[in-house]
Amino acid sequence: MLYKYSNHFKFVLMIIAGLLASSMTIVMAYMVQTLTNIATEKKWNQVGNFLLIVLTGYVLSFLASLVFNRLKTSTIKEVNTYLRIHIFKGMLNQSVEENTNSLGFLTSDFKLLETNRFNAQIEILMQGCTLLMALGYALVVNWLVTLLFLVGSFVPMLVSSLFQKAIQSASENWTKANSDYVNQTKNFLAGSQTLRLYGKQDNATKKNQIQVLKLESALRKMNLLDLDTGSWINLLASSVTFLVPFLVGIYMVIKGLTTLGALFAIVQLANSFVNPILIILEDRNKLSTTKKIVEKINTYLTLAEKKQNKNKEKVGDLTFTDIALKRKDKQFIEGLNLTIKVGSKQAIIGPSGMGKSTLLQFMMYGSFGKAEQILLNQKLKKAGTFTDIFAYASQASVIFADSLWFNLTLGANIARDKVLEVCEKLDLISLVKEKGFEYYLGNNADQLSGGQLERIELARAILANRPILLLDEINASLDKKTSDEIHQYLLNSNLTFVEVIHHYNNDELSEYDGIIDLNDYRSN
Repeated sequence: MLYKYSNHFKFVLMIIAGLLASSMTIVMAYMVQTLTNIATEKKWNQVGNFLLIVLTGYVLSFLASLVFNRLKTSTIKEVNTYLRIHIFKGMLNQSVEENTNSLGFLTSDFKLLETNRFNAQIEILMQGCTLLMALGYALVVNWLVTLLFLVGSFVPMLVSSLFQKAIQSASENWTKANSDYVNQTKNFLAGSQTLRLYGKQDNATKKNQIQVLKLESALRKMNLLDLDTGSWINLLASSVTFLVPFLVGIYMVIKGLTTLGALFAIVQLANSFVNPILIILEDRNKLSTTKKIVEKINTYLTLAEKKQNKNKEKVGDLTFTDIALKRKDKQFIEGLNLTIKVGSKQAIIGPSGMGKSTLLQFMMYGSFGKAEQILLNQKLKKAGTFTDIFAYASQASVIFADSLWFNLTLGANIARDKVLEVCEKLDLISLVKEKGFEYYLGNNADQLSGGQLERIELARAILANRPILLLDEINASLDKKTSDEIHQYLLNSNLTFVEVIHHYNNDELSEYDGIIDLNDYRSN
Protein backbone atom coordinates (compact mmCIF):
# COMPACT_ATOMS: atom_id res chain seq x y z
CA MET A 1 0.00 0.00 0.00
CA LEU A 2 2.84 2.39 0.78
CA TYR A 3 4.61 1.72 -2.52
CA LYS A 4 1.36 1.83 -4.51
CA TYR A 5 0.26 5.25 -3.29
CA SER A 6 3.60 7.01 -2.91
CA ASN A 7 6.27 8.36 -5.25
CA HIS A 8 8.03 5.17 -6.43
CA PHE A 9 11.44 6.82 -6.87
CA LYS A 10 11.31 8.32 -3.37
CA PHE A 11 10.23 4.96 -1.95
CA VAL A 12 13.20 3.16 -3.54
CA LEU A 13 15.55 5.86 -2.22
CA MET A 14 14.08 5.29 1.24
CA ILE A 15 14.88 1.57 1.03
CA ILE A 16 18.44 2.29 -0.13
CA ALA A 17 18.93 4.79 2.71
CA GLY A 18 17.54 2.25 5.17
CA LEU A 19 19.90 -0.39 3.84
CA LEU A 20 22.90 1.91 4.35
CA ALA A 21 21.66 2.84 7.83
CA SER A 22 21.45 -0.88 8.64
CA SER A 23 25.17 -1.24 7.90
CA MET A 24 25.75 -0.15 11.51
CA THR A 25 25.21 -3.82 12.45
CA ILE A 26 28.16 -4.80 10.26
CA VAL A 27 30.29 -2.04 11.79
CA MET A 28 29.44 -3.26 15.31
CA ALA A 29 30.24 -6.88 14.43
CA TYR A 30 33.52 -5.87 12.79
CA MET A 31 34.38 -3.82 15.87
CA VAL A 32 33.72 -6.72 18.27
CA GLN A 33 35.59 -9.25 16.13
CA THR A 34 38.61 -7.02 15.46
CA LEU A 35 39.03 -5.73 19.02
CA THR A 36 38.73 -9.25 20.42
CA ASN A 37 41.37 -10.53 18.00
CA ILE A 38 43.64 -7.51 18.72
CA ALA A 39 43.39 -8.31 22.42
CA THR A 40 43.97 -12.05 22.12
CA GLU A 41 46.78 -11.65 19.56
CA LYS A 42 48.20 -8.52 21.28
CA LYS A 43 48.52 -6.48 18.03
CA TRP A 44 47.97 -2.89 19.26
CA ASN A 45 49.52 -1.44 16.10
CA GLN A 46 46.32 -2.33 14.18
CA VAL A 47 44.17 0.05 16.26
CA GLY A 48 44.73 3.06 13.96
CA ASN A 49 43.34 1.41 10.83
CA PHE A 50 40.56 -0.12 12.93
CA LEU A 51 39.41 3.27 14.24
CA LEU A 52 39.46 4.83 10.75
CA ILE A 53 37.23 2.09 9.36
CA VAL A 54 34.83 2.19 12.31
CA LEU A 55 34.46 6.00 12.37
CA THR A 56 33.84 6.07 8.60
CA GLY A 57 31.13 3.42 9.05
CA TYR A 58 29.57 5.41 11.91
CA VAL A 59 29.37 8.61 9.87
CA LEU A 60 27.93 6.96 6.74
CA SER A 61 25.36 5.00 8.73
CA PHE A 62 24.32 8.09 10.71
CA LEU A 63 23.87 10.25 7.59
CA ALA A 64 21.91 7.47 5.89
CA SER A 65 19.59 7.21 8.91
CA LEU A 66 18.88 10.96 8.76
CA VAL A 67 18.00 10.66 5.06
CA PHE A 68 15.86 7.60 5.79
CA ASN A 69 13.93 9.42 8.53
CA ARG A 70 13.02 12.24 6.17
CA LEU A 71 12.02 9.96 3.33
CA LYS A 72 9.95 7.78 5.66
CA THR A 73 7.93 10.64 7.15
CA SER A 74 7.51 12.20 3.69
CA THR A 75 6.24 8.89 2.26
CA ILE A 76 3.74 8.36 5.08
CA LYS A 77 2.49 11.93 4.67
CA GLU A 78 2.08 11.40 0.93
CA VAL A 79 0.17 8.14 1.35
CA ASN A 80 -1.99 9.47 4.17
CA THR A 81 -2.91 12.52 2.12
CA TYR A 82 -3.85 10.44 -0.91
CA LEU A 83 -5.90 7.96 1.11
CA ARG A 84 -7.74 10.56 3.19
CA ILE A 85 -8.72 12.52 0.08
CA HIS A 86 -9.87 9.50 -1.90
CA ILE A 87 -11.54 7.76 1.05
CA PHE A 88 -13.53 10.94 1.67
CA LYS A 89 -14.44 11.08 -2.02
CA GLY A 90 -15.59 7.46 -1.82
CA MET A 91 -17.69 8.22 1.25
CA LEU A 92 -19.42 11.01 -0.64
CA ASN A 93 -20.61 8.38 -3.12
CA GLN A 94 -22.43 6.53 -0.31
CA SER A 95 -25.80 7.24 1.27
CA VAL A 96 -26.16 9.02 4.62
CA GLU A 97 -27.12 5.70 6.21
CA GLU A 98 -24.02 3.97 4.85
CA ASN A 99 -21.84 6.80 6.19
CA THR A 100 -23.06 6.40 9.77
CA ASN A 101 -19.68 5.05 10.92
CA SER A 102 -17.50 7.02 8.50
CA LEU A 103 -16.33 9.70 10.94
CA GLY A 104 -15.02 7.10 13.36
CA PHE A 105 -13.24 5.37 10.50
CA LEU A 106 -11.46 8.58 9.44
CA THR A 107 -10.28 9.24 13.00
CA SER A 108 -9.58 6.18 15.14
CA ASP A 109 -9.44 3.44 12.51
CA PHE A 110 -7.29 5.45 10.12
CA LYS A 111 -4.85 6.30 12.91
CA LEU A 112 -4.54 2.59 13.67
CA LEU A 113 -3.74 2.06 9.99
CA GLU A 114 -0.80 4.47 10.26
CA THR A 115 0.59 3.10 13.52
CA ASN A 116 -0.08 -0.60 12.97
CA ARG A 117 0.38 -0.89 9.22
CA PHE A 118 2.49 1.81 7.60
CA ASN A 119 5.12 1.84 10.32
CA ALA A 120 5.05 -1.96 10.44
CA GLN A 121 5.48 -2.27 6.66
CA ILE A 122 8.48 0.07 6.64
CA GLU A 123 9.98 -1.61 9.69
CA ILE A 124 9.60 -5.04 8.06
CA LEU A 125 11.52 -3.75 5.04
CA MET A 126 14.25 -2.26 7.20
CA GLN A 127 14.54 -5.30 9.44
CA GLY A 128 14.75 -7.42 6.31
CA CYS A 129 17.70 -5.30 5.13
CA THR A 130 19.37 -5.67 8.53
CA LEU A 131 18.77 -9.41 8.48
CA LEU A 132 20.33 -9.88 5.04
CA MET A 133 23.41 -7.78 5.81
CA ALA A 134 24.03 -9.36 9.22
CA LEU A 135 23.45 -12.88 7.93
CA GLY A 136 25.77 -12.36 4.97
CA TYR A 137 28.64 -11.11 7.13
CA ALA A 138 28.10 -13.84 9.74
CA LEU A 139 28.19 -16.60 7.12
CA VAL A 140 31.56 -15.30 5.94
CA VAL A 141 32.91 -15.35 9.52
CA ASN A 142 31.73 -18.91 10.31
CA TRP A 143 28.88 -20.52 8.42
CA LEU A 144 28.26 -23.41 10.83
CA VAL A 145 27.75 -21.31 13.99
CA THR A 146 25.73 -18.82 11.96
CA LEU A 147 23.35 -21.55 10.74
CA LEU A 148 22.82 -22.74 14.32
CA PHE A 149 21.73 -19.24 15.36
CA LEU A 150 19.63 -18.86 12.23
CA VAL A 151 17.74 -22.16 12.65
CA GLY A 152 17.01 -21.32 16.26
CA SER A 153 15.66 -17.92 15.27
CA PHE A 154 12.87 -19.47 13.18
CA VAL A 155 11.40 -21.42 16.11
CA PRO A 156 9.41 -18.41 17.48
CA MET A 157 7.58 -18.16 14.14
CA LEU A 158 5.50 -21.17 15.18
CA VAL A 159 4.27 -19.37 18.29
CA SER A 160 3.43 -16.27 16.29
CA SER A 161 1.38 -18.29 13.80
CA LEU A 162 -0.64 -19.89 16.60
CA PHE A 163 -1.73 -16.45 17.85
CA GLN A 164 -2.53 -14.91 14.44
CA LYS A 165 -6.21 -15.85 14.15
CA ALA A 166 -7.02 -14.84 17.72
CA ILE A 167 -5.28 -11.47 17.30
CA GLN A 168 -7.16 -10.73 14.08
CA SER A 169 -10.51 -11.64 15.67
CA ALA A 170 -9.75 -9.42 18.68
CA SER A 171 -8.86 -6.57 16.33
CA GLU A 172 -12.17 -6.86 14.50
CA ASN A 173 -14.05 -6.80 17.80
CA TRP A 174 -12.16 -3.66 18.86
CA THR A 175 -12.94 -1.93 15.55
CA LYS A 176 -16.67 -2.60 15.98
CA ALA A 177 -16.63 -1.49 19.63
CA ASN A 178 -14.79 1.71 18.68
CA SER A 179 -17.32 2.47 15.95
CA ASP A 180 -20.26 1.95 18.35
CA TYR A 181 -18.61 4.18 20.95
CA VAL A 182 -17.86 7.03 18.52
CA ASN A 183 -21.39 6.97 17.07
CA GLN A 184 -23.13 6.97 20.43
CA THR A 185 -20.86 9.68 21.83
CA LYS A 186 -21.40 11.83 18.74
CA ASN A 187 -25.17 11.36 19.06
CA PHE A 188 -25.29 12.27 22.76
CA LEU A 189 -23.11 15.34 22.23
CA ALA A 190 -25.38 16.48 19.40
CA GLY A 191 -28.31 16.21 21.80
CA SER A 192 -26.54 17.70 24.83
CA GLN A 193 -28.92 20.67 24.93
CA THR A 194 -31.92 18.36 25.28
CA LEU A 195 -30.16 16.33 27.98
CA ARG A 196 -29.39 19.52 29.92
CA LEU A 197 -32.99 20.70 29.53
CA TYR A 198 -34.34 17.57 31.19
CA GLY A 199 -31.41 17.15 33.59
CA LYS A 200 -30.57 13.68 32.25
CA GLN A 201 -26.82 14.04 31.75
CA ASP A 202 -26.13 11.29 34.30
CA ASN A 203 -28.39 8.86 32.46
CA ALA A 204 -26.62 9.55 29.18
CA THR A 205 -23.25 9.14 30.94
CA LYS A 206 -24.33 5.73 32.27
CA LYS A 207 -25.34 4.64 28.79
CA ASN A 208 -22.05 5.91 27.41
CA GLN A 209 -20.17 4.11 30.18
CA ILE A 210 -21.45 0.80 28.82
CA GLN A 211 -19.88 1.52 25.44
CA VAL A 212 -16.65 2.70 27.10
CA LEU A 213 -16.37 -0.58 29.00
CA LYS A 214 -17.00 -2.60 25.84
CA LEU A 215 -14.41 -0.56 23.96
CA GLU A 216 -11.73 -0.83 26.64
CA SER A 217 -12.40 -4.54 27.18
CA ALA A 218 -11.96 -5.19 23.47
CA LEU A 219 -8.76 -3.11 23.44
CA ARG A 220 -7.41 -4.93 26.51
CA LYS A 221 -8.04 -8.33 24.92
CA MET A 222 -6.32 -7.28 21.69
CA ASN A 223 -3.32 -5.84 23.54
CA LEU A 224 -3.10 -8.81 25.91
CA LEU A 225 -2.96 -11.28 23.03
CA ASP A 226 -0.25 -9.20 21.40
CA LEU A 227 1.78 -9.02 24.64
CA ASP A 228 1.37 -12.73 25.39
CA THR A 229 2.63 -13.55 21.92
CA GLY A 230 5.68 -11.39 22.61
CA SER A 231 6.28 -13.15 25.94
CA TRP A 232 6.27 -16.61 24.36
CA ILE A 233 8.53 -15.44 21.55
CA ASN A 234 11.00 -13.90 24.04
CA LEU A 235 11.11 -17.14 26.04
CA LEU A 236 11.99 -19.18 22.98
CA ALA A 237 14.40 -16.52 21.77
CA SER A 238 16.33 -16.67 25.05
CA SER A 239 16.63 -20.45 25.07
CA VAL A 240 16.41 -22.09 21.65
CA THR A 241 17.52 -19.05 19.66
CA PHE A 242 20.47 -17.93 21.83
CA LEU A 243 21.55 -20.34 24.59
CA VAL A 244 21.91 -23.51 22.52
CA PRO A 245 23.84 -21.98 19.56
CA PHE A 246 26.11 -20.06 21.96
CA LEU A 247 27.02 -23.25 23.87
CA VAL A 248 27.90 -24.97 20.59
CA GLY A 249 30.05 -21.96 19.60
CA ILE A 250 31.97 -22.10 22.90
CA TYR A 251 32.62 -25.81 22.32
CA MET A 252 34.01 -25.02 18.83
CA VAL A 253 36.33 -22.32 20.29
CA ILE A 254 37.63 -24.80 22.88
CA LYS A 255 38.25 -27.36 20.15
CA GLY A 256 40.03 -24.78 17.99
CA LEU A 257 37.38 -24.89 15.25
CA THR A 258 36.88 -21.10 15.34
CA THR A 259 38.29 -18.02 17.06
CA LEU A 260 36.85 -16.24 20.06
CA GLY A 261 36.62 -13.03 18.00
CA ALA A 262 34.63 -14.83 15.30
CA LEU A 263 32.22 -16.25 17.89
CA PHE A 264 31.71 -12.87 19.54
CA ALA A 265 31.15 -11.28 16.13
CA ILE A 266 28.48 -13.88 15.29
CA VAL A 267 26.85 -13.45 18.71
CA GLN A 268 26.79 -9.70 18.06
CA LEU A 269 25.36 -10.29 14.58
CA ALA A 270 22.89 -12.87 15.90
CA ASN A 271 21.01 -10.03 17.54
CA SER A 272 20.86 -8.41 14.11
CA PHE A 273 19.34 -11.39 12.35
CA VAL A 274 17.42 -12.92 15.26
CA ASN A 275 15.91 -9.67 16.54
CA PRO A 276 14.80 -8.59 13.05
CA ILE A 277 12.92 -11.88 12.70
CA LEU A 278 11.25 -11.33 16.07
CA ILE A 279 10.38 -7.75 15.15
CA ILE A 280 9.05 -8.87 11.75
CA LEU A 281 6.82 -11.40 13.52
CA GLU A 282 5.57 -8.71 15.87
CA ASP A 283 4.93 -6.37 12.96
CA ARG A 284 3.09 -9.13 11.15
CA ASN A 285 0.72 -9.28 14.13
CA LYS A 286 0.19 -5.53 13.76
CA LEU A 287 -0.56 -5.96 10.06
CA SER A 288 -3.23 -8.53 10.89
CA THR A 289 -5.00 -6.00 13.13
CA THR A 290 -5.57 -3.75 10.11
CA LYS A 291 -6.81 -6.35 7.63
CA LYS A 292 -10.46 -5.29 7.85
CA ILE A 293 -9.48 -1.62 7.73
CA VAL A 294 -7.57 -2.19 4.49
CA GLU A 295 -10.56 -4.04 3.00
CA LYS A 296 -12.79 -1.10 3.86
CA ILE A 297 -10.27 1.37 2.41
CA ASN A 298 -10.24 -0.57 -0.86
CA THR A 299 -14.04 -0.36 -0.93
CA TYR A 300 -13.90 3.42 -0.48
CA LEU A 301 -11.18 3.77 -3.12
CA THR A 302 -13.33 1.81 -5.57
CA LEU A 303 -16.24 4.15 -4.84
CA ALA A 304 -13.94 7.14 -5.34
CA GLU A 305 -13.21 5.95 -8.87
CA LYS A 306 -16.90 5.85 -9.68
CA LYS A 307 -17.57 8.16 -12.58
CA GLN A 308 -19.90 11.04 -11.86
CA ASN A 309 -22.82 11.28 -14.22
CA LYS A 310 -22.66 14.43 -16.29
CA ASN A 311 -25.85 14.46 -18.30
CA LYS A 312 -25.30 16.14 -21.66
CA GLU A 313 -28.56 14.96 -23.22
CA LYS A 314 -31.38 17.46 -23.35
CA VAL A 315 -34.01 16.28 -20.88
CA GLY A 316 -37.62 16.12 -22.01
CA ASP A 317 -40.66 14.64 -20.29
CA LEU A 318 -40.28 12.25 -17.35
CA THR A 319 -43.06 9.72 -16.70
CA PHE A 320 -43.57 7.36 -13.76
CA THR A 321 -46.23 4.67 -14.08
CA ASP A 322 -47.92 2.93 -11.13
CA ILE A 323 -45.74 4.24 -8.28
CA ALA A 324 -46.01 2.42 -4.94
CA LEU A 325 -44.27 3.77 -1.84
CA LYS A 326 -43.29 1.80 1.25
CA ARG A 327 -41.04 2.81 4.14
CA LYS A 328 -40.29 0.91 7.34
CA ASP A 329 -43.01 -1.65 6.56
CA LYS A 330 -45.56 1.12 6.12
CA GLN A 331 -47.34 1.24 2.78
CA PHE A 332 -48.08 4.85 1.81
CA ILE A 333 -49.55 4.98 -1.66
CA GLU A 334 -49.98 2.85 -4.77
CA GLY A 335 -51.18 3.30 -8.31
CA LEU A 336 -49.80 6.84 -8.80
CA ASN A 337 -49.02 7.92 -12.35
CA LEU A 338 -46.87 11.04 -12.64
CA THR A 339 -45.65 12.93 -15.70
CA ILE A 340 -43.29 15.89 -15.41
CA LYS A 341 -43.35 18.00 -18.56
CA VAL A 342 -40.67 20.55 -19.40
CA GLY A 343 -41.54 23.89 -17.80
CA SER A 344 -44.40 22.48 -15.71
CA LYS A 345 -45.05 23.38 -12.07
CA GLN A 346 -46.71 20.68 -9.99
CA ALA A 347 -47.74 20.54 -6.35
CA ILE A 348 -47.88 17.47 -4.12
CA ILE A 349 -50.40 17.72 -1.29
CA GLY A 350 -51.79 15.43 1.36
CA PRO A 351 -51.85 15.05 5.15
CA SER A 352 -48.69 14.52 7.19
CA GLY A 353 -47.34 11.00 7.08
CA MET A 354 -48.75 10.21 3.64
CA GLY A 355 -45.31 9.98 1.98
CA LYS A 356 -44.99 13.35 0.21
CA SER A 357 -41.28 13.70 1.00
CA THR A 358 -40.78 9.97 0.41
CA LEU A 359 -42.14 10.42 -3.11
CA LEU A 360 -39.40 12.97 -3.85
CA GLN A 361 -36.76 10.60 -2.46
CA PHE A 362 -38.05 7.82 -4.69
CA MET A 363 -37.94 10.06 -7.75
CA MET A 364 -34.30 11.00 -7.05
CA TYR A 365 -32.76 7.84 -5.65
CA GLY A 366 -35.24 5.05 -6.27
CA SER A 367 -35.51 4.52 -2.51
CA PHE A 368 -38.60 3.37 -0.57
CA GLY A 369 -40.67 2.46 -3.57
CA LYS A 370 -41.08 1.04 -7.04
CA ALA A 371 -42.69 1.91 -10.34
CA GLU A 372 -43.96 -0.38 -13.05
CA GLN A 373 -42.31 1.78 -15.70
CA ILE A 374 -40.15 4.92 -15.88
CA LEU A 375 -39.69 6.80 -19.15
CA LEU A 376 -37.20 9.64 -19.68
CA ASN A 377 -37.09 11.08 -23.17
CA GLN A 378 -39.24 8.08 -24.16
CA LYS A 379 -36.50 5.70 -23.00
CA LEU A 380 -36.93 3.13 -20.26
CA LYS A 381 -35.01 3.93 -17.10
CA LYS A 382 -34.30 2.14 -13.83
CA ALA A 383 -35.21 3.98 -10.63
CA GLY A 384 -32.28 5.85 -9.07
CA THR A 385 -30.11 5.85 -12.21
CA PHE A 386 -30.81 9.43 -13.36
CA THR A 387 -30.18 11.41 -10.18
CA ASP A 388 -28.16 13.94 -12.15
CA ILE A 389 -31.29 15.53 -13.68
CA PHE A 390 -32.62 16.68 -10.28
CA ALA A 391 -31.87 19.54 -7.91
CA TYR A 392 -33.36 19.44 -4.41
CA ALA A 393 -34.23 21.89 -1.65
CA SER A 394 -36.08 21.27 1.61
CA GLN A 395 -36.92 22.80 4.98
CA ALA A 396 -34.13 20.70 6.53
CA SER A 397 -31.39 22.73 4.90
CA VAL A 398 -27.97 21.16 4.34
CA ILE A 399 -25.32 23.78 5.12
CA PHE A 400 -21.61 23.06 4.67
CA ALA A 401 -18.78 24.31 6.89
CA ASP A 402 -17.46 26.64 4.24
CA SER A 403 -18.10 30.05 2.70
CA LEU A 404 -21.46 31.40 1.60
CA TRP A 405 -20.18 31.24 -1.99
CA PHE A 406 -19.37 27.53 -1.72
CA ASN A 407 -22.78 26.84 -0.16
CA LEU A 408 -24.43 28.59 -3.09
CA THR A 409 -22.32 27.08 -5.89
CA LEU A 410 -20.74 23.93 -4.38
CA GLY A 411 -17.51 25.02 -6.06
CA ALA A 412 -19.00 25.15 -9.57
CA ASN A 413 -17.78 27.84 -11.96
CA ILE A 414 -20.86 30.07 -12.01
CA ALA A 415 -20.81 33.71 -13.09
CA ARG A 416 -21.00 36.13 -10.18
CA ASP A 417 -23.79 38.09 -11.91
CA LYS A 418 -25.90 34.94 -12.14
CA VAL A 419 -25.42 34.21 -8.44
CA LEU A 420 -26.34 37.80 -7.53
CA GLU A 421 -29.44 37.60 -9.73
CA VAL A 422 -30.74 34.47 -8.00
CA CYS A 423 -29.90 35.92 -4.56
CA GLU A 424 -31.90 39.03 -5.50
CA LYS A 425 -34.92 36.92 -6.49
CA LEU A 426 -34.78 34.93 -3.24
CA ASP A 427 -34.34 37.95 -0.95
CA LEU A 428 -30.75 36.99 -0.06
CA ILE A 429 -29.10 40.08 -1.45
CA SER A 430 -29.11 41.91 1.89
CA LEU A 431 -27.24 38.97 3.46
CA VAL A 432 -24.70 39.04 0.64
CA LYS A 433 -24.15 42.79 0.99
CA GLU A 434 -23.85 42.58 4.77
CA LYS A 435 -21.67 39.46 5.10
CA GLY A 436 -20.11 38.97 1.67
CA PHE A 437 -19.72 35.76 -0.27
CA GLU A 438 -16.68 34.76 1.83
CA TYR A 439 -18.75 34.69 5.01
CA TYR A 440 -17.97 31.36 6.72
CA LEU A 441 -21.03 29.22 7.47
CA GLY A 442 -19.41 26.68 9.77
CA ASN A 443 -19.86 27.77 13.37
CA ASN A 444 -21.64 30.90 12.11
CA ALA A 445 -24.56 29.06 10.49
CA ASP A 446 -26.60 29.31 13.69
CA GLN A 447 -26.38 33.11 13.42
CA LEU A 448 -28.63 32.98 10.36
CA SER A 449 -32.36 32.40 10.48
CA GLY A 450 -33.99 29.19 9.34
CA GLY A 451 -35.53 31.10 6.46
CA GLN A 452 -32.15 32.36 5.30
CA LEU A 453 -30.72 28.85 5.40
CA GLU A 454 -33.68 27.51 3.42
CA ARG A 455 -33.21 30.19 0.78
CA ILE A 456 -29.48 29.45 0.53
CA GLU A 457 -30.32 25.82 -0.25
CA LEU A 458 -33.01 26.86 -2.72
CA ALA A 459 -30.56 29.22 -4.45
CA ARG A 460 -28.06 26.34 -4.63
CA ALA A 461 -30.69 24.13 -6.28
CA ILE A 462 -31.59 26.80 -8.86
CA LEU A 463 -27.94 27.65 -9.60
CA ALA A 464 -27.19 23.96 -10.20
CA ASN A 465 -29.18 24.42 -13.42
CA ARG A 466 -30.63 20.91 -13.34
CA PRO A 467 -33.63 20.07 -15.58
CA ILE A 468 -36.02 19.34 -12.66
CA LEU A 469 -36.31 21.00 -9.24
CA LEU A 470 -37.72 18.98 -6.34
CA LEU A 471 -38.88 21.27 -3.53
CA ASP A 472 -39.89 19.95 -0.11
CA GLU A 473 -41.85 22.52 1.95
CA ILE A 474 -39.35 25.28 1.22
CA ASN A 475 -41.62 27.91 2.82
CA ALA A 476 -41.69 26.24 6.26
CA SER A 477 -39.54 28.94 7.92
CA LEU A 478 -40.55 31.88 5.72
CA ASP A 479 -42.94 34.65 6.56
CA LYS A 480 -46.03 34.96 4.33
CA LYS A 481 -44.75 37.92 2.34
CA THR A 482 -41.35 36.40 1.56
CA SER A 483 -42.92 33.02 0.80
CA ASP A 484 -45.39 34.59 -1.68
CA GLU A 485 -42.65 36.57 -3.41
CA ILE A 486 -40.44 33.51 -3.84
CA HIS A 487 -43.32 31.41 -5.11
CA GLN A 488 -44.28 34.04 -7.64
CA TYR A 489 -40.70 34.08 -8.88
CA LEU A 490 -40.69 30.29 -9.22
CA LEU A 491 -44.12 30.13 -10.86
CA ASN A 492 -43.29 32.86 -13.36
CA SER A 493 -39.91 31.34 -14.26
CA ASN A 494 -39.18 28.76 -16.94
CA LEU A 495 -38.09 26.31 -14.25
CA THR A 496 -39.56 22.80 -14.11
CA PHE A 497 -40.39 21.80 -10.56
CA VAL A 498 -42.38 19.51 -8.33
CA GLU A 499 -43.15 20.97 -4.89
CA VAL A 500 -44.39 19.39 -1.69
CA ILE A 501 -46.79 21.82 -0.01
CA HIS A 502 -48.26 21.46 3.45
CA HIS A 503 -49.95 24.82 4.14
CA TYR A 504 -51.91 26.27 1.21
CA ASN A 505 -55.24 27.59 0.04
CA ASN A 506 -57.15 26.81 -3.14
CA ASP A 507 -56.19 30.09 -4.81
CA GLU A 508 -52.52 29.25 -4.44
CA LEU A 509 -53.02 25.75 -5.86
CA SER A 510 -54.73 27.16 -8.93
CA GLU A 511 -51.43 28.69 -10.04
CA TYR A 512 -49.81 25.26 -10.50
CA ASP A 513 -50.06 23.27 -13.71
CA GLY A 514 -50.94 20.10 -11.85
CA ILE A 515 -51.94 18.95 -8.37
CA ILE A 516 -51.04 15.52 -6.99
CA ASP A 517 -53.24 14.72 -3.99
CA LEU A 518 -51.84 11.62 -2.30
CA ASN A 519 -55.21 11.03 -0.64
CA ASP A 520 -56.36 9.75 -4.02
CA TYR A 521 -53.69 7.03 -3.95
CA ARG A 522 -53.92 5.94 -0.33
CA SER A 523 -53.02 2.29 0.15
CA ASN A 524 -55.88 0.14 1.46
